[in-house]
Amino acid sequence: MPNLALCLGNAIKQLSYFIQITDMKPTRLIALLALGKLLIHLLTNTNYHFHRDEYLYLIEGQHLGWGYMEIPPFTAFIAAIANVLGGSVFVVRLFPALAGVATVVLIGKLIMDLGGKNGAIALGCGGFILSRTYLHSNTLFQPVSFDQFFWFLTAFFLVQLVLKDQKKYWYWAGIALGIGFLTKYSIVFYALGLGIALLFGKNRKWFKTPHPYLALLISLLIASPNIYWQWMHHFPVLDHMEELRQNQLVNVTLKDFPWGQIELHLAASLIWLAGLFYVMKDKKVSAYRFVGIGYLIMIVLMGMLGGKSYYTMGAYSSLFVFGGLVLDKMLPKAWMKMSLLGFILLFNSLFLPYALPVLPLPQMKKYCAFMKNQFGVKSPLRWEDGKTYEIPQDYADMDGWVEIVEKVSQLYHALPPEKQASCMILGGGYAHAGVINYYRKKYDLPKAYSFNSSFIMWNEEDLFFDNQILIDDTRQTESSWFEEMELLDSIENPLARDPGLIYYRTKPKTDLPKAWNEEVRRTKERYNFK
Repeated sequence: MPNLALCLGNAIKQLSYFIQITDMKPTRLIALLALGKLLIHLLTNTNYHFHRDEYLYLIEGQHLGWGYMEIPPFTAFIAAIANVLGGSVFVVRLFPALAGVATVVLIGKLIMDLGGKNGAIALGCGGFILSRTYLHSNTLFQPVSFDQFFWFLTAFFLVQLVLKDQKKYWYWAGIALGIGFLTKYSIVFYALGLGIALLFGKNRKWFKTPHPYLALLISLLIASPNIYWQWMHHFPVLDHMEELRQNQLVNVTLKDFPWGQIELHLAASLIWLAGLFYVMKDKKVSAYRFVGIGYLIMIVLMGMLGGKSYYTMGAYSSLFVFGGLVLDKMLPKAWMKMSLLGFILLFNSLFLPYALPVLPLPQMKKYCAFMKNQFGVKSPLRWEDGKTYEIPQDYADMDGWVEIVEKVSQLYHALPPEKQASCMILGGGYAHAGVINYYRKKYDLPKAYSFNSSFIMWNEEDLFFDNQILIDDTRQTESSWFEEMELLDSIENPLARDPGLIYYRTKPKTDLPKAWNEEVRRTKERYNFK
C-alpha cells in the first residue's frame, strides 16, 4: 500500500509540473490520467482469485441469451468475449478496468467541451480515479462497472445536447440508455430523474419536438428483447429482487444512506459535492442543472426504496465533471489544485486496501483490526447480513474457491472408475457449481449442476447417477435421495466466507433419474424454461 501511494504521489507531483511549466495539451493530460487509471488495475487485479459472482457471470458467458435470473445480458456478452480470450483473472478483470478508463476519458472530454483547462481536467478526472468506490468497482468483473459507465454515458450525451443544441445527441443518449438497461435495470431510476429534470427545467423546449420520444423509443427497442424474455419467463427479476429484499436489503437502513454516499468516495467527495453545488446554484451553468436535479431525484428514489449506497455510483461521474470546473476557478494556482489532489490521495490511501486488493488476506485482517480498533472504521466490514466481520465481504468472497475444486478433485479421482462414471457433482449455490465448471478441464471433472440462480436454466434431464458429490454452505444431516451422506471435507482458510462443505452421498433410496427429472421440470416450469 505505501509503495502504491508513493507512486501515485510522484505521479501527481509530475502532473503538477507538466500543468504549470509545459502547458501540456489537454488531450495528452487525459491520456496520461487514463493510463494511470489502467496501470492501477493492471498492477492489482490478479492479487486475489475470482469473486463468487464472477464465476456465475463467466458461466453465463457460455450460455448467451437475452436474460438471466439475476441480470440482463450485457455482462454475459462481455464474459463470452473474456472466455474466448482465455478467461484468466487478468483478462476477465481487464474489462471493468477498461470501463473505468473509458469513464476517465469521457470526463476529461466533457470538461474540455465545457471550456475547462488542464487544472479542471486534473481535478475532475483525478477525483474519479482516487474515489474508493470506483477503484473497487473497476477491479471486479460485475455488472456494476458497466452500469456506472452507461449511466455516465447517458448523462454525457444529454450535456452535449444542451451544449451543442444538436438533435443527434438525443439518439445517442437513447442508445446509451437502452444498452444500460441491458446491463442493469437500476439505470431506469437515473433516467427517470434526468428526464423529470429536463422536462421541468430550462430545456423543456426539446419536449415540443419528436426527438426525445424517438430516443426513448430507440431505448425501448434495444431493451425489448430482454423485456420480452422477462415476460416469457414470468419476470424472474421480481423473484430475484424479493430475495435481495429479504436477505440483504432488510439490513439496509435509510439513516445510513446519506452518509454512505460520502463513504463511497471519502475525500474525493470534496470534488463531487463542489460540482453538485456549482451546477445547482451558479447561473453560468444553469442550463446543466438537470444533472444535479436528476441526481437528487435518483437519490431520493433509491433511499426511499431501501437501495444500497453503492446503487447510486453511476451518477457521480458527471458531478466530478462540474466539480473539476468550479474548483479550477476557486483554486487559481496549480499548487492549490495539486494540494487538494494530494490531500485526497493521502486521506484515501489510508483506506486503499478496502478498495484495491493490495494486501494478502492475513495482512488485510490485521489492517482491518487496526483501523477498527484505532479509528473505529467498521462500515467496510459490515456484510450484507448486517453483521461486522474481520475483513470486507468481497475479499472473503474471493478466497477458498480453488481449494474447493482441489478437494472435490481429490475425492472424485479417488473413486473407482465405475463410480466416477456414475457420479454427479451438485452445487448448493451458483458459486459452487460455477467454480467446478470453470476449472473442470484442468482437474478433469464432470460438469457440475445446481438448482440455484441461473443454473436452473441449464440443468439437463435424463441424467444417470447413483452417487453424488455435494458442495454447500449449510450443514446437512440427511438426504431424501440417498441413504448415506458423509461430510468429508471443507475449506480450511478461516477468512473465506463460504465454508465449502463437501459431502459424499451414496446408496440411492429412490429412483434417482426420475427424481432428478421431476425436480428439473418443476423448477423450469416455474419460469417457463424449456
